[in-house]
Amino acid sequence: MVQIPTGRRDGMVSLASNVRPNIVDTSFTMDEMVKLFTSKGLSVLDLVILSGAHTMGVAHCNAFRDRFQVDAEGRLTLIDKTLDSSYAAELMKQCSTSEMASTTVNNDPETPMVFDNQYYLNLLAHKGLFQSDSALLNENSTRTMVEDFANDQELFFENWGQAFLKLTSVGVKLENEGEIRRSCASTNNA
Repeated sequence: MVQIPTGRRDGMVSLASNVRPNIVDTSFTMDEMVKLFTSKGLSVLDLVILSGAHTMGVAHCNAFRDRFQVDAEGRLTLIDKTLDSSYAAELMKQCSTSEMASTTVNNDPETPMVFDNQYYLNLLAHKGLFQSDSALLNENSTRTMVEDFANDQELFFENWGQAFLKLTSVGVKLENEGEIRRSCASTNNA
């Protein structure tokens, strides 16, 4: 169990138009991911640990479409040769080109409803759903971390709590910059 601080302040405006669209760029290079994380005060270790959250949840097919292309007959074909071919075939079967935006697949094909270290085992088997996941294998330092967490679930759990706690402090609003909402969906004055 991870104890996280409560009472985080939210902004004073709550508008649907301020919400980012459900489009995720998962084609970050390792350098881009490191730069993004370090700009928020997070380390490369935090990047590898927090990526482990992909052991649960689902993704829309269009969130990983950068790994495929549409052929002349309108079918998906694999362009990312780092992806396990049988896993890629299963993804192409689940994701029709006409339904990409609405179809979802499990982030973790093995234990999608369990928070565990399977994500790292999947990466080593070239079954990372996102290109940004697979990029963790491109550098020796991050690959070693992936291997360590794949081999030791308790190590992952211990590090997860620390990294997640660090993440909860990113961008915290102070004093009159925001309010602690009674309902997350609206400001207290609404």
